[in-house]
Amino acid sequence: MGKAWVKRWSPKVQKGKGSLIHALSVTPPKAIESMIWSLPPSKSHAIRWLILAAQSEDETLIEGLEHAGQDIVSMRRCLAQMGVQFTDLDAQGRPLSGDTNHDDQPASGSVAWKVHGAGMKGLNPPVSVLHAGNSGTTLRLLMALVTQFDVPVMLDGDASLRSRRYGAMLDAMDQFGVQRSHGLDEEGLPLLLQGPVQSGRELALNIASSSQPLSAWFLTAPSLEHRVKLKQIGEPVSRRHSKLSLDLCALTGAPTTLSDTLESWSVKVPNARVNLPRDASMLAFAFLAVAVTGTTVVIPERPLPEDSLGHEMLVDHAHAMGINVEDGTLSPHDSAQAIDLDLRDANDLITPVAALLALGSGGTLRGAAHAAHKESNRLKGSQDLLAQFGLKASLMEDGLEIAGGQQLQQPSGLVRTYGDHRMQMTALNLAMGCEGDVLIEGSSLHGVADLMAVKRWQEAGVSIDEILHSSS
Repeated sequence: MGKAWVKRWSPKVQKGKGSLIHALSVTPPKAIESMIWSLPPSKSHAIRWLILAAQSEDETLIEGLEHAGQDIVSMRRCLAQMGVQFTDLDAQGRPLSGDTNHDDQPASGSVAWKVHGAGMKGLNPPVSVLHAGNSGTTLRLLMALVTQFDVPVMLDGDASLRSRRYGAMLDAMDQFGVQRSHGLDEEGLPLLLQGPVQSGRELALNIASSSQPLSAWFLTAPSLEHRVKLKQIGEPVSRRHSKLSLDLCALTGAPTTLSDTLESWSVKVPNARVNLPRDASMLAFAFLAVAVTGTTVVIPERPLPEDSLGHEMLVDHAHAMGINVEDGTLSPHDSAQAIDLDLRDANDLITPVAALLALGSGGTLRGAAHAAHKESNRLKGSQDLLAQFGLKASLMEDGLEIAGGQQLQQPSGLVRTYGDHRMQMTALNLAMGCEGDVLIEGSSLHGVADLMAVKRWQEAGVSIDEILHSSS
């Protein structure tokens, strides 16, 4: 189907002689007395609520979207391409002027979005490519959503998404009788899909390497034409994320049998209003900032444990990591202990926490084999990133073993971050403890999750400049 549509894109950045790389030039501070560290909105919650609200017949107000990262914006943009309308609201709840429905970005000053749902059958096939940016969650949810259309729909993403694997989703397409065509060799994208899902089909879904395919079919079930029997195969990972998807579906009226039978329902968001929690995984970078600089960090709004998607383990083990947590204030102490953490349900923590343990009393991070399937291979990537700062970590089959009491060293050149925002943000924090200027690959990677990652350091007095670095 449509082989001529599938354009060959290389997921590798060409770094030939004289090529220029967007980078950050960081001049480490002499001292920082304290910092205010506002966590960004949870993209896991936001993306899920957006796709449910899009399938509702009603308007839904989603609050807490100030400084929404680009992963969230990618879902908004793609839903808008299918006819979903958005109204941006300011802090007083007033609509912001201008038609933003055809823009890439929300209006300046937007803190809440009103989603004008299209209903279960009201979405339109997009006339152009649905580009998911860097968001694997957005891409997989869109893969499932567009199977309702009987015309070809093309999906794409950035270089990171193009190089990832989508075996569980593609296998589901085959089981459903959905036509597909996609990139070859190491390219998973662009992807061309043409539905609809055929009647009388069953789905055996492998959930051993990612929870996102399961979430995708839960969250797009309102648009299904037929009932589908679902069988989950393999040992599940990131269980809190798939449970979040199931819980949100239940909140909006999904049948109680959704976990084993996918079927449509009329989406009703309680009170037509959602208040998003903060992203608990981003707390790891605040912890690392405390460990590197010795400063006190104030977190104005911390998510509740039930909204933390497994990342509440940070607070649970904070003292062993050398961090005091008192109300919303983080401060360092010198009684850290070696710890053993199971990241089966929190693999996003692996890079910053590995750095935290290296600077503290060390420990083991296990249960994170699925971290190899993120923006980068975060197992090997975390080891390599730490090594650029003179920190050592040993690879295990499902994680890392890290010796404690290590000292930061000045990187010898450009710090590679492998196109991964959590790598870049870890490097940014580690740079604060170096003696000289540090160059970090990727000037805007942080924007997919935390638009303020650079600005908050600048507001604390740190000199950070965006530059073009020559690789020659």
